[in-house]
Amino acid sequence: MSDEHVQASSQEVDRIRDIIFGSQMRDYGQQFDTVRRDLERLQGEIDHLAEQLTEQDRGQADRLQVLRRELRKADDDLRSELREAAQKLTGDKVDRMDLGQVFIEIGNYLKTGGTTTGLLKTLVDVEQEADREG
Repeated sequence: MSDEHVQASSQEVDRIRDIIFGSQMRDYGQQFDTVRRDLERLQGEIDHLAEQLTEQDRGQADRLQVLRRELRKADDDLRSELREAAQKLTGDKVDRMDLGQVFIEIGNYLKTGGTTTGLLKTLVDVEQEADREG
C-alpha cells in the first residue's frame, strides 16, 4: 500500500468516525465544558465563603478578647469590693473586751431587776465609755 492510499484510507475512517460519533462527541465536549465551568464557579464560591468565614473568625476572636478583658475587669472590681468590705468588717467588729463588758453590764442589770429603758441607757453609757478609752 502506498502512502497516498493509507492517507486516503485514514481520512475516510476519520470522516466515518465523525459521521457516526461526531454529534455525540460534540455533546460530550459541551457537557464537559459545562461541568468544568460549574466546577470553576463552585470553587470560586467556596473560596469566597472561606474568606468570609476567616473574617468572621477574626471578628469573633476580637469580640472574645474584649469580653475576656471586661470579665477580668469585672472580676478584679468585685474582688476589690470584697476586700474593702472585709477590711471594713474587720475594722468595725466589736472588741472582745468591750463585748464582754457589755454582757457583764447586762447580766448585772438583769440581776438587780432593772427596766428595758434603763438597760438601753446603761448600754449607751458603756459604749460611750469604751469610745473614750479606745
